Formats: sequence, structure tokens, C-alpha cells
Amino acid sequence: MSTSQLPASSSNAVYAELRSRFANGDYGPGQRLMEVALAADLGVSRTPVREAIGRLLAEGLVVPTARGVAVAALNEVDAAAIFVLRADLEGLAAQLAAERQAAGAVAPAVFDQLDKATDAVEVAVVAGDARAAARANLHLHRAIGATAGNAFLEDALHRVWDRIAVSTVSNLSDPVWAASITEQHRAIVSAIRAGDSGAARQAAVAHIEAAYRVLLHKSAGTSTDA
Repeated sequence: MSTSQLPASSSNAVYAELRSRFANGDYGPGQRLMEVALAADLGVSRTPVREAIGRLLAEGLVVPTARGVAVAALNEVDAAAIFVLRADLEGLAAQLAAERQAAGAVAPAVFDQLDKATDAVEVAVVAGDARAAARANLHLHRAIGATAGNAFLEDALHRVWDRIAVSTVSNLSDPVWAASITEQHRAIVSAIRAGDSGAARQAAVAHIEAAYRVLLHKSAGTSTDA
């Protein structure tokens, strides 16, 4: 969304744009977000920015500082908690998607989209572009979440993805991890396509658990062979 498209009085539009930036990993952990600077960047008044920041504070995506707010960083305890939740949610999403496929409720075009999304992650990884890989990765996971056909589950997943966007970019800057995710993604999509709900759930959970191990290694300042 270009800044010129944002209605000057719409806090919803500002909020949506900022959420999009969080999801894309455009902001780093601890990065300060200043109301005046954001208003200028988005081409809006300070009022909708202030209202949007209030919503981000309530959701835990930013934390208050002496001047303005800063992007919330996951501490070790929070990271452990959110990745447990993420593994369960993404496992369920893959399971439900496979169940829908087994019931004939998933159109062939959906798998074309999943394959293209998987390929897009691989292309970005090969190019060594961690941010592009993170955006493509999020698109793939969202597509899987949508295939599950459960709006409440999808909403919960979006909230989790927003909180971990920063760590996703960090993980995908690790060449060993980045090289391994395409195979993991294809295993998830393959199980969904086969209508194997158990295998789909297992592949999705294993993928998220592996991502968490990579995050732990990076947080500890060590290399990983995950």
C-alpha cells in the first residue's frame, strides 16, 4: 500500500499498513517508532497514527518507551510460549486442510497456489534475500491457513505470525536453515494434497519445532545444523 492511498483520517488504514509492515518483517526488534515520523512517512496526520499505535500496544506488537514506542522483542519465555502455540495452530491448519482435501473440498487451483508459494520461498532463499524469503514464507503459511477453512483458526494464526515476523527474518538469514525449509514446505503441501491429515499435521509441527530450535541457537549466538 502506497502512502498516498492512506485516507488522512483513517486510523484503520494506518493500522492495516503498520500491521503489514510487522508481518513483512520491515521493523527490527527494539526499533523505535516515532509518531511524527510515521505520520510523515504515511502522509497522514498524527491522530490516526496515535490511534493505530494504541491498537498495536494493546496487541503487544509494540511497547512504550521514554519517547514513543518500540517494536516488541520476544524474550526467551515468550518465544517458547508462542512457538508451542504456533506448532499446535499450524499443525491443526495442515490437518484440517488435508481433511478437506480428502473430502474433495479443496479445488485443484488451491494446490497450484501452494506450489507457486513454495517455489517463491525457494527462489528468495537461493537469492539470499532473507526479507523476500520471509514475505514469501508468510504468504505460503497464510495460504495453508486459508485452506484449512476455519476463519477463527486463521485469525489466531495471523496474530501469531505478526508477533514472530522479526524472528522469521532472522531465521531465514541462516543459510543452513534457509536451505532446509523448501523440503519441509513440500512435505507439508504433499501430505495435504494426499489428504493425509496425520502426516500433514506431523510435518507442520516438525517444521515449526525446527524453526524454534534455530531461533534458540541464534539467540544463543551459536550456529545451527537444524
